Amino acid sequence: MSDLPISLYGDQPEAPKPKAPGLLDQIVGVFTSPVELFQQLNKAPSWGWALGATITGAVLLTIVWGVNVDVDEMLRPILEKNPQLTASQIDTGIGMYKRFIIPLGVFQSTFIIAGAVFLMALLYWLVGKGTAESERPSYVQAISATVVPGLVRLPHMLLVIIICLVRSFGGLTPEKIAPTSLGYFFNPEHVKLHALLYSLDLFYIANVLLSFLAARHLLRLKTSGAVLCVVINLLFGIGLQVLAAK
Repeated sequence: MSDLPISLYGDQPEAPKPKAPGLLDQIVGVFTSPVELFQQLNKAPSWGWALGATITGAVLLTIVWGVNVDVDEMLRPILEKNPQLTASQIDTGIGMYKRFIIPLGVFQSTFIIAGAVFLMALLYWLVGKGTAESERPSYVQAISATVVPGLVRLPHMLLVIIICLVRSFGGLTPEKIAPTSLGYFFNPEHVKLHALLYSLDLFYIANVLLSFLAARHLLRLKTSGAVLCVVINLLFGIGLQVLAAK
């Protein structure tokens, strides 16, 4: 006797639902066979474990960095550029930041990352409504297409954590610690240009390329829609970082 479930519309057995790839399969897949992975996720979208892994990595990085960073060296040059701040106000501000650096970082790593993911997924979903090749993607598929490509950045998080543990890095922020971006090797005077160079990280570029493949093979968008999703990714990943640079 067949083990397939009986259809509600007769005796014809129903085909089993595709099983979503697990977290390990997703991590391996983004490096070895992303197109195949995204095709599987199109049939069985999954995002919870990938989002959890991303947030966990970001939280661990925040804690390790926050314990070892020289807050005075990081903040004092920035605060001293403001002529309205007195020396005592600068010292007070640095002291307060030292006290809240880890709780604030954990909050950002948890809620801001999750919020950015759901917002970007909403934009992907809206793009899909107008540029899908056939069937419009679901919002769950859009979340999967947003989160899973980002797993390619987990090795970068691990690398930065290791560097923070084994050597002094002064007041550098996490994106400036590992030699994986142009900003690590070039130091232009213009602050926003320097932020742009730091944004051009090898792992982030891989994330962007994977977001194009996810849009094409997971969301099944036309090339124009996939390119638009890449633009959205760039605006979130590079545009905001450059705008925030001071």
